[in-house]
Amino acid sequence: MVKKIVIGVFCMISLLLLCGCTETDSGDQALDEVDSGDENIVSDDVEYIGTFYAAKTDDSLKFTLIFNDAENKLVTATGTAKLTIYDDYDNKIFEKEYVVDPSKAGTNSKYTLIVSLGDIEKGMTESGYAEVVFTSKTGKVINKITNAIQIPYLTEEEILKISEQEFLGDAVESGDSYELDDVEITILRSGFYTIYGEESEKIFRVDLKIENKYGQPKDFTPSEVVVYDKYENRYRYVSGGSLDEFSEIPSLDTIEGYWFFEEVPENMENPRLFFKNGRDDNGEWLIYDFNLE
Repeated sequence: MVKKIVIGVFCMISLLLLCGCTETDSGDQALDEVDSGDENIVSDDVEYIGTFYAAKTDDSLKFTLIFNDAENKLVTATGTAKLTIYDDYDNKIFEKEYVVDPSKAGTNSKYTLIVSLGDIEKGMTESGYAEVVFTSKTGKVINKITNAIQIPYLTEEEILKISEQEFLGDAVESGDSYELDDVEITILRSGFYTIYGEESEKIFRVDLKIENKYGQPKDFTPSEVVVYDKYENRYRYVSGGSLDEFSEIPSLDTIEGYWFFEEVPENMENPRLFFKNGRDDNGEWLIYDFNLE
């Protein structure tokens, strides 16, 4: 009889295990967003963040966070954790606060912060870094940074589109126009254009429209191209603009493009554009001098 009871108990335990009725801690519970009404047991043992790293999945970044006490032992914690993600140009692309609760600690006192890739703005670089700032219930603040994390990023074309949209949004329209020797040149707009990079640069840009009203191509080889202000301060042209690609204007045709100028101050007063292009019948330079405002 005793033997039958033992066998029955053994079979019941086996069935429970096979059915998955016993609970195990996967160690991968995600922390919740901050709820100001949350009340947790205060832990005073946290001394520093010993582990903080990120792993990328198909649709998320999964951050692992582990706390240590003064004796380097693993401990649970109570408070909030603010997670901020940056690209390698220090542009902030994500920020959120989470509740840190001992009940959310997994194996080895591990906390997991899961961020959907769709919630992260695209960065200017393929990789970035993240910082977590933990504030305990007692007001203690500690932080840690993890580097070289994979982030959603903008393509080169998308970055150029952003620069263009920013320029067009802030540029000053002009409309000043000259017609010399059957070539009409009109200033469309001017302003500062951002070239994004590790050290982003703002450069002055002038957009022009050039119309050849003659039945033959016209040379377009400007010289002494400068922007200047009311005090005769001159700011020189630099290569890189789209007009650099043109050396002539086809007959009865119109082109549009821009020039870049460096070291132009943002508070420049009464800006103007000056250059020479071509000569008249007497061999004199054709001079263009435009108001940019």
